Amino acid sequence: MNRAAVRPPATLPVLETALLRLRDHRADDLDAMRLVWGDAVGMRYLSTGVMDDTRIRCRLDEAVATAAEVPRRHYQLAACLQGDDRPVGGIRLDVEDDTTGYSGLFTMARHLRGSGCAPAIGWLMLKLAFAELGLTRVWSLAYLENADAVRAITRLGFTPAGETERYCPDAGRTMRMAVMEMTADTWSAMPVLASAGTA
Repeated sequence: MNRAAVRPPATLPVLETALLRLRDHRADDLDAMRLVWGDAVGMRYLSTGVMDDTRIRCRLDEAVATAAEVPRRHYQLAACLQGDDRPVGGIRLDVEDDTTGYSGLFTMARHLRGSGCAPAIGWLMLKLAFAELGLTRVWSLAYLENADAVRAITRLGFTPAGETERYCPDAGRTMRMAVMEMTADTWSAMPVLASAGTA
């Protein structure tokens, strides 16, 4: 691929499966995201910790502001079920340089676990990274005690790349993390519908 030819899209491309779609967060997502980011059980393994309304509002304000930046480097996206514009989760992709992105804050409402939403959210984020932005590598972190998250990220096609220990002030503790990574070549060889959770 000619790296010089890669340009971020002027607007967020269509990112959807038969099950859900990703869109930019909006300021009016607070009530919906309170059910996700404010869920003590669902957020216990994330470095952000549980968020109160003030922190959710700050996160949404940040998402709106960074979506307007040119060039755009941050994609904090809401996941909505098809036919419903209320977020039920989301994911973040930060473009670090011309080749690499970091994905984090991968969240989903607890009542949708096992529904196929998680792999769809992850696959659409990878589509944005590789097919739309032209990145060649995406990496992520997963709390090692969260075996379900490590397993889910592995099923998406990420491979272990080591471990790290970080103090996460928002969560108020030091967390031992698995470093996971995915390459564009691996993603492009994956079956689209199975990866998106729509098969």
